[in-house]
Amino acid sequence: MQVPLAQAAVYADAASRVRFNVPPGWKVRPSVVDGQRVLRVVPPKADQRERAAIDVQIIARKSGRGDTLARLAQKYRREDGDREAANFVRSNSRNGRLVTEYRDGRLVSNRLWIVRHNLHVFQLGDKKRVAEARCTANASEFKTYRRQMESICLSLEWLKR
Repeated sequence: MQVPLAQAAVYADAASRVRFNVPPGWKVRPSVVDGQRVLRVVPPKADQRERAAIDVQIIARKSGRGDTLARLAQKYRREDGDREAANFVRSNSRNGRLVTEYRDGRLVSNRLWIVRHNLHVFQLGDKKRVAEARCTANASEFKTYRRQMESICLSLEWLKR
């Protein structure tokens, strides 16, 4: 089912200082993972969470040394372990944004190898912060949910102070 992007609501998180679109029916669940605030965006139906294995996470964190657009783009242009080289890498230095799309593999129960499709957006803030939006689903299901996940990940931006 295609959901018009105009119906998406804007979610603003004052603690992380980011905002992004949330498709109708999807819920945002803030949590803390390894001391880091993570905003999980959960689809409305159980089969989307289970069969498609949709996983959408928004993280605002301190910048690391390698968190420049050029270094991040270079990193994703090369394969690394179970991650293939990105099939799409686009950076925009004017607005401090990098958009990548890549696939990676994961071994799950019963020695089953699952290929995951990732849309990963980096949004640089001031020199000390970077926001990441990662939208992931099983590669066989990604196309079905691409539009909703793009509306979330591609809308990521910093809140104005």
